[in-house]
Formats: sequence, structure tokens, C-alpha cells
Amino acid sequence: MFENEITLNQFLLDQLVTIIADLPEECLFTPGQGHGHPPVWILGHLAIVGEMGQTFLGGSLTHPEWVPLFGPGSSDEVQPDASLTCEALIDANLSAYETLRTLAANADAAAMAQPHPVELLHGSTIETVGQLLAHMLTSHVGFHLAQLSSCRREQGQAALF
Repeated sequence: MFENEITLNQFLLDQLVTIIADLPEECLFTPGQGHGHPPVWILGHLAIVGEMGQTFLGGSLTHPEWVPLFGPGSSDEVQPDASLTCEALIDANLSAYETLRTLAANADAAAMAQPHPVELLHGSTIETVGQLLAHMLTSHVGFHLAQLSSCRREQGQAALF
């Protein structure tokens, strides 16, 4: 199950590593123009959503303290914190999505057909747990990578793709 989504997620995480490679650490807390999210929030948000996805498949949160900071509906006004470095946030993303991909590969089809419990997406076309996980693995990551890429370009970096 989720074979295509797993492949696309790995591709997106490879892009995340490429995008962040030359993003200066000192701009981690600087809001991006247009979307207003600082890279720290984008990276933390992606990581915690990857961990939240695991909970639908029997996993648990590695960073529960990040839910108020980076979870759905959180403010993007994250205060500087020595533990929130590019390296720590990249590691959290790589770990979160590696585990999510592993769990998704063995997902139970009947469980994936159940309605999802995420209030924020109620009333949208994403109705089932399986659809929610597909979104978490693909379009959600891609959307926020575009924001992260714009932060990178604002620092004067050339286009990557």
C-alpha cells in the first residue's frame, strides 16, 4: 500500500536536503516574504506532521513538545532556541518520514478506508485516513518545500531545479 506515495516522499525528502544545504543557519528564524513562514517553522511543521502521520499507523510522536510550536494551526512565530538547528530539524524530518514510509508500506486497507479525525480537513475532499496519509506523504510536503525554497532564493541562492 502507498507504493507511489512512498517513492514520491523519498524524492521530496531528497529535495528538502538539497534545498536546505546552502540555507544559512542565521536566517532560520527569518520569515519568508510572501508566505511569512520562517524556515524553522516550515522544517518543524513538516517533521511534526510526519510524526503525527505515524500515529495513524500505530506509531507515536518523537517530539510531542513540538506540537504546540509546529502542529496544524500553530503560530509561525517561533522563538530562537539552541536546540532548533538546521541539522536537528533535518534529522527530525528524515527520521519522521522514514518511519512513516515504513509504517505506510504495511498499512491495513480497512483502517485506511476509515474517516480521518483531523478537524482542520473536515469538509475537504480528503475524507479517509488513507487519503490523509497520501497527502501527508506527498502534497503537504511539496507545498511547504516550495515555501522553503523561496526562503532559500531570498538569500540570493540560484535556482536548483
